[in-house]
Amino acid sequence: MKLALKASYVCIGIILLTTDIFALKHVIIQGEAAFAKGAEIRFYLCDELLTGNKTLITKTYINEEGAFQVEIPVLETRELILNINTSEGSIFVEPEKNYNIILHTNEQLINRIDAKYLGNTIQISILNSDTNELNWKINFFNQYYNYFLYKHSVPIISMIPQNVYDSLLQIITDRFPLHIDTLDFYSIYTTFRIAQIEKMYYKKSMQKLYDKYLNNKYIHYHNPAYMDFFIQCYDNYIYAGSKYITRKLLLYDINQLNDYYTLSNDLGKDPYLLNEMVREIALIKNLSTLFLQHEDFNKKNLLSLLRKIAETTKFEEHKKMAENTIFNLTNLKAGSIAPDCQFKDIHNNTLKLSDYKGKYVFLHFFTLDCQECIREMLIIKKLYEMYGDYVEFFSVMLDVEPSKLYHFVSAYPEFKWNFVHFNKDFTFIDAYKIYSLPLGMFLNEKSYIISYPTPIATELGSLFLFTFKDVIHSPYRTKN
Repeated sequence: MKLALKASYVCIGIILLTTDIFALKHVIIQGEAAFAKGAEIRFYLCDELLTGNKTLITKTYINEEGAFQVEIPVLETRELILNINTSEGSIFVEPEKNYNIILHTNEQLINRIDAKYLGNTIQISILNSDTNELNWKINFFNQYYNYFLYKHSVPIISMIPQNVYDSLLQIITDRFPLHIDTLDFYSIYTTFRIAQIEKMYYKKSMQKLYDKYLNNKYIHYHNPAYMDFFIQCYDNYIYAGSKYITRKLLLYDINQLNDYYTLSNDLGKDPYLLNEMVREIALIKNLSTLFLQHEDFNKKNLLSLLRKIAETTKFEEHKKMAENTIFNLTNLKAGSIAPDCQFKDIHNNTLKLSDYKGKYVFLHFFTLDCQECIREMLIIKKLYEMYGDYVEFFSVMLDVEPSKLYHFVSAYPEFKWNFVHFNKDFTFIDAYKIYSLPLGMFLNEKSYIISYPTPIATELGSLFLFTFKDVIHSPYRTKN
């Protein structure tokens, strides 16, 4: 009876604990963005920090007074990314906390498609912050850290004597002590930013770094300082950094055997890959590097190994890392299917890309301030006249204001092909990675990509004029 009663108490305790976890309140964010009245604001979390791929959590519109409010579900401290058009900023949010923020940015760049690549960011001020608030502490640390690097990075990289280096490191660790075995987000953040200084000095001594920071320690999947340090330590490590893994062994395991378990066991012979979790993350990262940088490794086998990790890993975070890596390596590449999207024409009709299956499609992206894009249209005009019966031509305007499309089409009646507007769908901009112009995409009749980006304007005509017949009979036509 006592045993049954004790078991009941345990069950009740577990239920209460579980209920408490899932009853955590959402983070509430109230904000002002006077520069973006009426604009959409989107909120993302990174799936994981190995690839940095983002998931849209929620979105809303900034009202005519420049205000907005959202709720964000988080169960642990995370970096939240705010996006307006193609400009973005971020703050760290903690469960059950409310944030009152004001956004600032360069208003002259906020409506440019290439704003991100021009360095335009959204600055975020937290009104209800104090010296104990996480963002305040991290910003204070970053200022001190950046100044430290400004003063001392050159001698550290130049391998000053050990005693001098120890004295320099002591300057920053006295103020921000190292905490390796902790789950506190701020302590881990400061510790592993300092670890990156150590990486600069001990760049050829993996043992010191591994023993101090990575051996049998927690994997802090959502802490950017930790993951940045991890990636620096294991970037291209399997191919060029390990003394225990030969190129011959890698080629045999990947190209000949194509067996994940054999490869993993062979990598485990490296003392800095003994930890199963560390080894699997490092392997995901390095399979991607081999795919992108080393032509002698079979690309299909590399993707197969990544799929095997995604299917069999014991760690949910690693499953997402492998899946995102596969996506990044194959998405928008020749032979992959183009993400579906929809546009608006000058009559406000909706046109979907998937509606044009069965015909070759050429997408040409432009803005009015891209003169090279406009010059491309003179070439597209000739191509349309020659191949309009075989290819559906679209020029997609990326200027934020849709009315500009009507005026442009009216000003150029000689351009007879489809002109559409991206309908202020900035998720489409992200999906197609359109951050610089000019840019074009050529699809086969099954919506598989033949060329992206297509050659620049001076070569665009040659691509069609001299290779179109070959493209019709390309392997992508029959294979897909």
